[in-house]
Amino acid sequence: MKKFLAVVTAMTMVAATLTACGGQAATDTAVPATGESTSEVAVESTATEGAGEAYNITVIIKATDSDYWQTVLLGAQAAADESGGKIKITTAGPASETDIDEQVTILENAVASNPSGVVIASISSDSTVPAVEEAVGKGIPVVTVDNKLNTDAYTQHLATDHYAAASEAAEAMVAEWKEAGVDPAGKKVVAVSADSGSAVNQARCNGFLDKIQELVPDIEVIETQYCDNDISKAQDTVDNLILANDDLIGVFGDNNHMGDGIANSVDQNGKAGEIICYAFDSDDTEIEAIKKGVLTGIVVQDPFGMGHDGVLAVVDTLEGKTVEHDVTAATTLVTQDNLEDADVQSLLYPGK
Repeated sequence: MKKFLAVVTAMTMVAATLTACGGQAATDTAVPATGESTSEVAVESTATEGAGEAYNITVIIKATDSDYWQTVLLGAQAAADESGGKIKITTAGPASETDIDEQVTILENAVASNPSGVVIASISSDSTVPAVEEAVGKGIPVVTVDNKLNTDAYTQHLATDHYAAASEAAEAMVAEWKEAGVDPAGKKVVAVSADSGSAVNQARCNGFLDKIQELVPDIEVIETQYCDNDISKAQDTVDNLILANDDLIGVFGDNNHMGDGIANSVDQNGKAGEIICYAFDSDDTEIEAIKKGVLTGIVVQDPFGMGHDGVLAVVDTLEGKTVEHDVTAATTLVTQDNLEDADVQSLLYPGK
């Protein structure tokens, strides 16, 4: 119940556009609304502040235009609300996962303000490395979530095994073909990706395609399509693929925006059930698509848990506790069969 109340508090705070701030002190503002970008935004825990100075932790997400990353912020805020005033959260992020330079600037500004710690879901595995290394060199703990950086200079990395999770989606797709009596040999499959430069997206596409080719050596793999994390572009891409390939039987999207575009296209082209589709992450469009049978399934992570546990890992480090360097987070493959299960609902709708 305590966690539920914390989340409700955090969700109430998601409503307004944020103003910038710069130092240690957090102001009473809100998490950026979906689609808005902010370089530095402060969110103060609504819990009663306890004795002593609070830990001021900056949480930087990949994009404010995604429900998935907003859920990471909800988890981070819940950790603050549960702390009785010991933790204060500053949240920030670019509008889109393609805005690498903006995220680097956000991180550099955060490090310059000397926060107690940083939690970051980095868009790039390389571009944020100098600022992360600077922070750790200054004694500021940095917890990375989702994307792994090409450095060991971080306090903890908390992420999904994206390659393995996508492989499970491929196995499920092949099982769906078998159940439907479809021989996939000689047929076509494709991965639709949000970003060619992201190590996370590459791992997901590679995990899916490698497993598909292992299970069906004679299947034809269409060249991976890159859509700049744009739902409309993903939809147009799949429209064109369907038009040009009447033997297309499988599509994989490597994040929820790609899943949305795939679902819209398959639905509007009347291909539900003919083309088996899986995607990564969750949002309302994908969930409705599963209910309609347009998407067969989605690989669901625990973004709320990542935000929550990432903040607590920073605090543990500041208090001298041992923190595991690399932590693999669990994933769940969600389909019509388990969509209404209580544990799945808690992942899809944290705090409800």
